[in-house]
Amino acid sequence: MFSSGYLKVLLAMLIWGSVGVFVRIADQPAPTIVFFRVATAFAAIGGYLLLKRQPLQLAGYLKPALVSGIALALNWLFFFKAIQTTTIGNAVLTYYCSPLFAIVWAKLFLKEELERRAIGALLLAGLGIYLMLSGYQFSLTSQDFTGILYGLTAALFYSALVVMVKAMGTIDTSSLVLVQVGVASLIFLPFILLTPPVLNPVSVTAMLTMGLLHSALALGIYFSGLKAIKIQHASILSYLDPASSLLFAYLIFGETPTLFTAVGGFFILLASYLVVKK
Repeated sequence: MFSSGYLKVLLAMLIWGSVGVFVRIADQPAPTIVFFRVATAFAAIGGYLLLKRQPLQLAGYLKPALVSGIALALNWLFFFKAIQTTTIGNAVLTYYCSPLFAIVWAKLFLKEELERRAIGALLLAGLGIYLMLSGYQFSLTSQDFTGILYGLTAALFYSALVVMVKAMGTIDTSSLVLVQVGVASLIFLPFILLTPPVLNPVSVTAMLTMGLLHSALALGIYFSGLKAIKIQHASILSYLDPASSLLFAYLIFGETPTLFTAVGGFFILLASYLVVKK
């Protein structure tokens, strides 16, 4: 069997795979969705810590926690900008360079040695994501180039976030996520003030669910699991996020994947198995 760290990362990826369903149900601009998502998570975690009468336990890591919150917010901001600027294929393919970046940062800053099986699994997962996106249009106009830069920037911030969290070691997960989503809430607040959203009960419910499930719970689970496993393993398992999103799209919306998409998803599952098997 494999450790609880792998189980936690796997569970977080399966949860994040369903976020597209709730984004579609919410039917709101991206900054609005992100703001309600992180603000709800901040209120939920803050209320939980108040009920427990637990103070922030950052063990001298307040500044790194604040910086990681900025990285979290900018990761989402630039990824949404990429989707709005270029094709979905360009945006997602460049964004999923983040596992490669995370492995490089782990080697440079955390001295984590890269395993041979991890290299094979990473190549397999990369091939899988390429096949999954093969049905989308790829282009390289000036606007597409800008979108690709947005996607790569988002990937850099996400990979930096992963390494920063790993470097903070045994820091209390609830305290860390509270600070991160609090910082992200402040960053996205101007979007809401400048363009007040038109809300309805369905969109509010969907965004509150994303705040509780996909941010407060899933971030805590992921960061807790990340403490126990190598970054290279967590990076490869992150490809389960887009793979599981296809499953939810099929189950909820009846969207049948193409043959290439199904094969790509199988490669990602196989890569994940190679990582977590004993």
